[in-house]
Amino acid sequence: MTMSTFIDGLDEIMTRFDAFLIDQYGVMHDGKTPYPGAVEAMSRLTAAGKIVIVLTNSGKRTGPNMARIEAIGFPRSSYSSLVSSGEVTWQGLRTGAFGEPFEAGCRVHIIGKQGDDYGLDGLDLIVVAEPESADFIVMAGSDCPRTSLDHYSNMLVAAAARHVPALCANPDRMMLTNEGPQPSSGAIAAVYETLGGRVTYVGKPFGAIYRHAAKSVGNDPARVLCIGDSLEHDVLGGESAGFKTALVRTGLLQDIDDATLRDMLASSSHKPTYVLPSLSLTSR
Repeated sequence: MTMSTFIDGLDEIMTRFDAFLIDQYGVMHDGKTPYPGAVEAMSRLTAAGKIVIVLTNSGKRTGPNMARIEAIGFPRSSYSSLVSSGEVTWQGLRTGAFGEPFEAGCRVHIIGKQGDDYGLDGLDLIVVAEPESADFIVMAGSDCPRTSLDHYSNMLVAAAARHVPALCANPDRMMLTNEGPQPSSGAIAAVYETLGGRVTYVGKPFGAIYRHAAKSVGNDPARVLCIGDSLEHDVLGGESAGFKTALVRTGLLQDIDDATLRDMLASSSHKPTYVLPSLSLTSR
């Protein structure tokens, strides 16, 4: 059985890789401020000629995500590009890559955080208020805890009965909020599936987002490192794409002690290549 290697920082392994696919929330920052050493690490990797791609399950498109991380403290010079599941969703709707009925010009019901704009303009979509009257549903985000999973379940019963398909633009089951971890759009999608609804997932750990990113990372997957805080998304997705993986002990794992983490790794079929304290060059 392959065992994970515990390291203190990226400086121990950075020469082994040409490209780094780095998760955003819980790895680069906590939603408000960068984690210690994260800006320096990404800036140093970029300065060393590495390809640094922010790979995020955000349901928003590339532009808003870039603006967000710049406002948090990551200069544009600290990374090469950003790929979001929201961008891959938009591009797929534009080109018809997801097949019928996930196409421009259709009726859509959008599930997300109240007040957020998920940038689905430019596709001639007709936004409808009731999910059961849509051609398809886009699950771009979550309004939890303001809206409970029970409420989402009740809201989606009629749509499931009508076999309205859904496109989940953010497969994360949990998200970090000011109220602590809360169900994300992936959890809403799971509820819809229990009702009998059909869901197509975009984002980690599913292949479309990795194929999109792979256009920029070179021809040798062994020289690409995916860095994240989730075994189920970052590690599984990176493994499935043929890349090496690194699990950081921030974000979802910030309160996990050594013994619990080792038990998690032992019981999981998804083994990260490396485990490190945080997105930093050296242990802090």
